[in-house]
Amino acid sequence: MYNKIKTRYTKPKSRKHERDVISYEDMPLDDYEQEKTDISPEAVKKIVIGICIALAAGLIVFAFANRDKLTWDNISTWWTYDVLGNAGNGYPVDIVGAEVSAGNFTVSQGHAVYTSDTSFVTLNSTGSEVANIQLRCSNPVMKSENNRFLTYGLDSKSFQINSFDENIYSGEAEGKIFAGDISANGVYCLVTEGNGYLSMLYVYNSSNNRIYKYYFSEYYMTSVSLNSDGSGCVICGFASDGGAISTGVYVLDFNKTEPVSVYKIDNDAVLDCEYLNNSRAVLVGQSASYIVKIGEQDYITSSYKDKSLANYCFNPDTNSYTLALSRSGDGRSVEINGCNDNGEIIYTVNTDYKADCISAYKGTVAILDGNTVYGYNQSGQMLYSCDTGTGSKKIVLTSDRNAYVLSVNQIRFIDLNKASSDDTARPSSKGDNK
Repeated sequence: MYNKIKTRYTKPKSRKHERDVISYEDMPLDDYEQEKTDISPEAVKKIVIGICIALAAGLIVFAFANRDKLTWDNISTWWTYDVLGNAGNGYPVDIVGAEVSAGNFTVSQGHAVYTSDTSFVTLNSTGSEVANIQLRCSNPVMKSENNRFLTYGLDSKSFQINSFDENIYSGEAEGKIFAGDISANGVYCLVTEGNGYLSMLYVYNSSNNRIYKYYFSEYYMTSVSLNSDGSGCVICGFASDGGAISTGVYVLDFNKTEPVSVYKIDNDAVLDCEYLNNSRAVLVGQSASYIVKIGEQDYITSSYKDKSLANYCFNPDTNSYTLALSRSGDGRSVEINGCNDNGEIIYTVNTDYKADCISAYKGTVAILDGNTVYGYNQSGQMLYSCDTGTGSKKIVLTSDRNAYVLSVNQIRFIDLNKASSDDTARPSSKGDNK
């Protein structure tokens, strides 16, 4: 009996039982690796390939959505000045020249760009000077679209085409220049005095060859906007009609000899125009704004009613525009209206402030009153107020909480997230919707 029991309990354990109780510290390396995972190398390879395909597809979609901006010039400039460094000493940066008008300052693809009375200048995000190009004209006016900038001398014949970092072309118009514009692909146009006509429009391709011209015998043309691919434009001008002012609006296709549409707006002077998308343009007048639907014979009028125009800005990225309308004679007590490409008001913000400048970024709008910027969301809530420094002339929002400021002698950058409590106001009745 004893021998049977001894034999039973001294019998060697099976291999399976050893696996159930053995520590991994005592297990041979081969056995450990087999226990660690059941995924085969082929499966891992397929997973990696799938992830790579998904990333590549995402990059392709991103590139297609931003194909207009992903040009060689833009990529080269980004790599040279933002990736490799060429860092400056930060903002503020003193302006070059004696004066920069508010209309000659913009921010494009992370670059602060301005035209002073002497120079065309671009700065990168660290305040480093990317370009400093001497102008050939006096009384300059700058128009921009992405990495293309047209600068012309108002009432002179001289003009220049610049990119972020170089002068591309300098030329002479056939007459004194009244207005102009440029598209992202390098097509540009000039409105000049006419030889026997009130105004003349000349359009040039990126190789500076003239591709279109049109003569105006009834209106002095003062504002023009090219569509995104430079294949057409909307152009506005004024005339005296029986002692009253009227505005003429032409929609032109550069592949056609006759205008697509011609409109007459009585008793109002259109100050500016801009494409919100390729099918609709907005006209900002003294007493109303107007939406022109390309190819349609009627336009939409949005009256300011009993208010006066204090300021405005265009937001083609969101197919919208923003108006600051004053309820008082001194320009204060501004009502801010955000409008869509059908001229409809999508939000209203009432304030007690002036709008020396207005800037909008997606769901945020800011106005500059003297040396203070006030920011609001579309519900009318004041998000912040912040001191912008002495001599502020223009503010450009580049995000919900970041802005560049043009002053009489500097370009400044403001991080509104870091505004001190002394500079930032809490929401109050002044900032609330009324």
